Amino acid sequence: MTSLFNDTVHRIQVAVPGPFSGPLSYICHSPVPAGTRVRVPLGSRTLVGLVVDEPADADLNSEKLKPIAQVLDDHPQLSSDILSLANWMSRYYLHEYSSSFLLALPGLLRKGDMAQLPAETWIQLTVQGEAVDPLQLKRSIKQQQLMTQLQILKTASLTHIKQLGYGSAELAALEKKQLIKRRDQRNEQSLTPSGELVEPALTLNDEQRIALQQVSQNQFAPFLLEGVTGSGKTEIYLQAIEHCLRKGQRALVLVPEIGLTPQTLARFQRRFKDELVALHSGLSDKQRLQAWLRARLGQAAIVIGTRSAVLTPIPNLGLIVVDEEHDLSYKQQDTLRYQARDVALKRAQLNNIPILLGSATPSLETLHNAISGRFGHLQLKARAAGQEMPTVETIDMRKQRHRHGLSERLLLRIKQHLDDNNQVLVFLNRRGYAPSWYCDDCGWIADCVFCDAHLTHHRQQFANICHHCGHREVPVRQCPNCQSQRIAAMGTGTERAEEMLVDLFPGIPVIRFDRDAASTRLKFEKQLQKTEDQGAALILGTQMLAKGHHFERVTLVCIWDIDVGLFSADLRARERMGQLLTQVAGRSGRGELRGEVLIQTHYPENPLFTPLLRHDYRSFAADLLQERKKTGLPPFGFIAVIRCDSAFAERAEQLLQEMASYLMQTGKVRVLGPLPALLSRRAGKHRFMLIVQASKRSLLHETLTPLHQHYPRDAKQVSWHIDIDPADLA
Repeated sequence: MTSLFNDTVHRIQVAVPGPFSGPLSYICHSPVPAGTRVRVPLGSRTLVGLVVDEPADADLNSEKLKPIAQVLDDHPQLSSDILSLANWMSRYYLHEYSSSFLLALPGLLRKGDMAQLPAETWIQLTVQGEAVDPLQLKRSIKQQQLMTQLQILKTASLTHIKQLGYGSAELAALEKKQLIKRRDQRNEQSLTPSGELVEPALTLNDEQRIALQQVSQNQFAPFLLEGVTGSGKTEIYLQAIEHCLRKGQRALVLVPEIGLTPQTLARFQRRFKDELVALHSGLSDKQRLQAWLRARLGQAAIVIGTRSAVLTPIPNLGLIVVDEEHDLSYKQQDTLRYQARDVALKRAQLNNIPILLGSATPSLETLHNAISGRFGHLQLKARAAGQEMPTVETIDMRKQRHRHGLSERLLLRIKQHLDDNNQVLVFLNRRGYAPSWYCDDCGWIADCVFCDAHLTHHRQQFANICHHCGHREVPVRQCPNCQSQRIAAMGTGTERAEEMLVDLFPGIPVIRFDRDAASTRLKFEKQLQKTEDQGAALILGTQMLAKGHHFERVTLVCIWDIDVGLFSADLRARERMGQLLTQVAGRSGRGELRGEVLIQTHYPENPLFTPLLRHDYRSFAADLLQERKKTGLPPFGFIAVIRCDSAFAERAEQLLQEMASYLMQTGKVRVLGPLPALLSRRAGKHRFMLIVQASKRSLLHETLTPLHQHYPRDAKQVSWHIDIDPADLA
């Protein structure tokens, strides 16, 4: 930590937590480089802030500025490219200035903890080990392989050696031969990526080879890798990363959810000898800090993470991959409402490197950029191993007898596939036991007291829970409306569906995936391991099953109930429904046997189904793009949503009415509202919104930026925020 005693006074600009539109000025008796953490006084408190590279206000008198209380780091924690990226985010997303800078730091560093890796065991070659030919170790193939890898890596942590599959026996034998030595130390030295492989790369087909050739370049170039489910997009990621590592550069891989991280991590560890780290919400604060520090120090050749990993400092970054780029999980839905995919594009531009956006169902914005030539467009139209795409059919529930919501035809097909010793995936996008707690006599339904939403019944916990605010209560046994005792769960969620499937198919294991059964990373991995067991099985779950998982023995996908999503008023509802159907259907037939997909619906004539039954997502997206073009909606126009909430509905609506009048006077934007939000009351707050639309992005920002000056963020028990490029209007 740096001493502050010196006669010279320097003005330091600091990003400080709080509702500030820019950095705050302090003084220090020595220069402090941008990216360094400091403790600063603010009112009666002392906060951890980050020094930024912003010009100081010349009108400020240095004598009136407070001194920095403490410099926490000997070296900057954030690199110049991350500082530039965070600065762009704060301007683009019109949020508190410090939010993006502090988001780039792990939680413990934001609290002021030491930015220091703990001591651990490292394996190094001795002088003799550097010179020996591994082939001389004739008695042990494992020792030969380990020596070969150590001669490439020079040094490696004991943790990494074990990740590569080597144990104590090989290490002890090499140590006895004085070929290696152990050293317990705090090693903060960078490791040069090698690109060496543990297992050989797969042979690419013609489409894959052409796609890979276009990605391998040393300048900013965004590519959409659009490939049908099972077309081998991940193999292109792996080989593009291999090329990157062989040049001594590093790679960043973003995945949409923690559920994909263990699978992706395992596949990358099987392929590469280089070290890699994972960053996601399933880590403890201490684990996240250690992984983040290893990435910043250059000890990881590959960084794999979820949304916030996009801000991880990585020296000599050479490639960014965004898997399932269309996924809603990349959009932060509170505080700083950033879109990680778009931030990744900006980061690639700042670093002048290629970025690969992969999806079988690209977002309309990304697809439009590819079609218009702004992005490179790499297409994989067939599955990698030559498997046929599954057949897709709808089942008209109006013409079917059914048991508990499952049609006779669907039950028959499930039985046939299970009798053939295959796996069947049943998709039901409703967790809990039942979506309602219902009186059979008067129709009363248990509602959340804080939200305009029904409570979902969870039988295992014997609780009615609001999936919006988390409120829970014990289910009543007597109807509060008519005092009837004929009160019970109505409808089917995954918990009840599991119970029903166990009864319908005795002896067949049911493996459930939802936020109750797979609530942690370890629980999720345990469920995944069950799917690898031999024999017939039913895999039941919500949309977490639709995101890139490879179930090789699934030959039938059943979509239990899709109708609720056909009539949503949300801007992106049809786009999301098409993506979800295509992704879920793509889990079928990825092995040797051709797959089948059956969709239960009361509306089989809905035009949404027509192109998707032919696996023609492109035509489906083209129709949506034409509709967006007519209305000037993204990607042909730009929108923001101003959301306002208060315990007093009239105050929230009045504030938005004032904002609407102000915005319309500019003549640069269209304003719709104030409107009640689709969920008009949540957690006891009434919610209203303004939809602001502009023909140019610059006009949108120019008009919205002054709002923070005219209207306090929290006043008169009313709070509001701006959501640039909203993912939904809920």
